[in-house]
Amino acid sequence: MEEITAYPNMEESFRAVVRGSRRKGSRTGRALLAHKEEVIAELSARLADGSYTISNYHEMEVMEAGKLRRIQVLPMKDRIAIHAVMNVVDEHLRRRFIRTTAASIKGRGMHDLLGCIRRDMEADPEGTAYCYKLDVRKYYESVSQDRLMECVRRVFKDRTLLVLLERFVRMMPSGISIGLRSSQGLGNLFLSDNLDHHVKDKCGVPYYYRYCDDIVVLGKAKSELWKVRDIIHGRLSLAGLEVKPNERIFPVSEGIDFLGYVIRPGYTLLRKRVKQNFARKMHGIQSKRRKRELVASFYGMAKHADSIRLFNKLTGKEMRDFKSLNVSYKPEDGKKRFPGTVVSIRELVNLPIVVKDFETGIKTEQGEDRCIVAIELNGEPRKFFTNSEEMKNILAQIREIPDGFPFETTIRTESFGKGRTKYVFS
Repeated sequence: MEEITAYPNMEESFRAVVRGSRRKGSRTGRALLAHKEEVIAELSARLADGSYTISNYHEMEVMEAGKLRRIQVLPMKDRIAIHAVMNVVDEHLRRRFIRTTAASIKGRGMHDLLGCIRRDMEADPEGTAYCYKLDVRKYYESVSQDRLMECVRRVFKDRTLLVLLERFVRMMPSGISIGLRSSQGLGNLFLSDNLDHHVKDKCGVPYYYRYCDDIVVLGKAKSELWKVRDIIHGRLSLAGLEVKPNERIFPVSEGIDFLGYVIRPGYTLLRKRVKQNFARKMHGIQSKRRKRELVASFYGMAKHADSIRLFNKLTGKEMRDFKSLNVSYKPEDGKKRFPGTVVSIRELVNLPIVVKDFETGIKTEQGEDRCIVAIELNGEPRKFFTNSEEMKNILAQIREIPDGFPFETTIRTESFGKGRTKYVFS
């Protein structure tokens, strides 16, 4: 609770909820911004003593991925409090999740999971020849509140936090709310405890991937995946969940319809529905600004697939490769940034290296005005720091020589003075 009610976390949650011109310009948004410090202080106090409760909510129907869903919408003030709680809770939960699960996990999303699948298919074509695909029937509505609280109590021991989380979990008569910020992380925890770790750790299934309640398992043969199917059905049944009847086992050469893409060995295409939805929206919109937003969104999907021609055809714009843009990071301080790990200059003595570039005026723990030198060692990028005036002077002279960089050299040691040593280029 100390992490949750800390001012930086509360202030970050406030900014995350009251963001965008539309929210800031609303009546509620203007009122919250005008009394920001008072709102943060009030919510912090109510969270700290456990007296916070969700004030009210209303339901609305939204069409999502071709499905009509009823979601619960909370006032912005309540969303700030719940965001503050889950901002910390999610960070503690994240370390408990297997690597190949995504959705509502910071740093992991659909494209991260897509990359995992494609890498595994490329690394082990024989072991990923077949696919078992399934999803859980009405997942959020079917989660047992009692079983979910058992999972929560195994992770957290703070009594005040447990009271708050239980209020979030039991907001609905049954199941967990689709629109509540807490349902995402806690829903992940429920499947993580009841399914993910059992399949991966106890049963040793190597190629298992989950995005919320959609699951894909890859295997060497159909017989292997039928056994996995029985395991998953058994675990979900124990958790009070059901698998949709549209589950199937098939060769991956048919294409895995997952994460908005159709994934096949060697290439990936956009899902048909994604293409159709974009084309329909573009056809019916006159606003140039809205069209730019749609094109940018579609580009964000298309760039992760082999869909350059499709993008060009539907948008009339050419999708350019990043390298062709010739854009690089330009730090505000004007200093160069070099790739590679930092090595000690002592480790480079008597080794042939290639000096590629340098930058002076670098502040380090050892002092200011240090020089960082970018080198190549055995074909790998490396860099080292030096405060040698002699090296700085030589590098500055070489910079004035046309095509002076890169150059080959070997660093030697020389003794001078009373047993002192210096490093020089040779």
